Amino acid sequence: MPQASDSFLNNTVSPGNFDDQSLALWLDDCLEQQHRVLYVHAGYLCKVVDLEESCTALYPADPGPNSKGSLKKLVGKKLLFSFEVSSETLSNARIANSEWAYAPVERKSCVDTLIATRDGLLGKAKGRGPEISARTAQKVWADAAGRCMFQGCSKDLSEIPLWTKAARVGYLAHIVASDPEGPRGNQKDSHRLANNPDNIMLMCDEHHRLIDSFAPEQFTSEILDEMRKSHRDMARNYLNSLAFPPTKAITLHANLGGVPTYFHDSELIEAIVAMRRAMLPGVIHYVRRKSQRDDRHLPEFWHQYLREHEHQIRQLVSGFDSSSGSVTENLAVFPLHHIPTLVLAGRIMGEAQAIQIFQYDRHRKTWTWNPQVEAHSRDTFIVDSLSPNHAKEVLITLELTAHVDEKALPADLKTSVDNGHLPWIRVTTSNIGINCIGHPDDLDQFAEAARKAIMHAQDVMRVQKVHLIAVSPASTVFRFGQMLQAGHHPEYIVYDRAGHDYDFTPALSITGHHVSATDGQKTHTIDLR
Repeated sequence: MPQASDSFLNNTVSPGNFDDQSLALWLDDCLEQQHRVLYVHAGYLCKVVDLEESCTALYPADPGPNSKGSLKKLVGKKLLFSFEVSSETLSNARIANSEWAYAPVERKSCVDTLIATRDGLLGKAKGRGPEISARTAQKVWADAAGRCMFQGCSKDLSEIPLWTKAARVGYLAHIVASDPEGPRGNQKDSHRLANNPDNIMLMCDEHHRLIDSFAPEQFTSEILDEMRKSHRDMARNYLNSLAFPPTKAITLHANLGGVPTYFHDSELIEAIVAMRRAMLPGVIHYVRRKSQRDDRHLPEFWHQYLREHEHQIRQLVSGFDSSSGSVTENLAVFPLHHIPTLVLAGRIMGEAQAIQIFQYDRHRKTWTWNPQVEAHSRDTFIVDSLSPNHAKEVLITLELTAHVDEKALPADLKTSVDNGHLPWIRVTTSNIGINCIGHPDDLDQFAEAARKAIMHAQDVMRVQKVHLIAVSPASTVFRFGQMLQAGHHPEYIVYDRAGHDYDFTPALSITGHHVSATDGQKTHTIDLR
């Protein structure tokens, strides 16, 4: 896909880009200081420079009625000069060339000629191609859904009239100019595409000036065409989703490993719409961990964590209190958090209502399930070592991304496992790795295997305590937590590992009625009822 440079998409109008009004103010300031001004032009491109400045920086400009008067004032004082160069030279120039043989502008009528010529090339005056018809304008408006089509803008233009009694308003921007000499214009396509809606974008004034006047060389017809198609398709998807069942989006996000985790609402909308649902306004962010520090290696971390996030956890508990009868919406959950938090959140939300879970694709950098990926076969997810014997405790591991590093197990657990005193149930897959969950059906199949492990430990082995270690995608960890039945499951000790240089350590204890964390002799407990 063709793309503009990041610098232009992220900072689309630099302080040195003069629209008509700001150019007029700058020119008047030059006049007041009796500074000479050089007007450099190349077809529709225009840049100005204060010749009295030591750096002689060139500023892209878009002159119009306001600045025309200011330019004429400079002519009257013999302070305006002009010079014509090639488009390539002016596009690349950042400072004035000392060898340019510029000449004074002798008459004020010359200013009229310079601006009229430029306006003609930009289609601001009646161009050489057909005018944009009302029908075409309406089609462009519909494709844009009334929003600026420049990538990342989406400014609401619903209050801007496309037409006035005098002329067409300049928010309809040609990709290929209607004049062959205009931006991206050519003899073959300019007239042919002048009234073609697919060649016209709805744009705010700022971005219209950017692509035509300030940086046309940065925005080729290919880049703009892709922008238009992407905006049109996204707008159609969003509007079509109005017919889909409404869904409330919930995030469980933390800055992992010191790396900030942030997603724009549009990324969540895209994922939900792809599943033929419509996202309700207002994303709910539960247990948002914004800290840039990752101190999970500290022994007091999880005790402090529970205290720090107690209010948010209580909000989550309150939001999913089935006794209130308020939990009725369809939900979409986007989990990307620490393992213990995901288990806890899943346990609190439960399975009482329809919850759609999404898995972040790090390679594609999207929450949208890949439509090209097929679900794994039914025998992909495996439960190993289901002992028929009763036991007080059991170790359950979720090993989908990688196998558990046994050297990183806590010493007491490893000793108990090695001595045969602690049964070990392993939920794993024949497709171990980061691609183990690539389809919603994979998550369902994992849930079948995980439920088998949970119910076996609870009903057959009758354990009182489960040690849970997960090396598994966030979606599966949250899904595992959902299957723990409030008030009925044994105590789960959920382990965390701060990094490859650390062992697994106990983080949270989740019982049927509360969650707690310990630091030495201190324990902090939150009621989950």
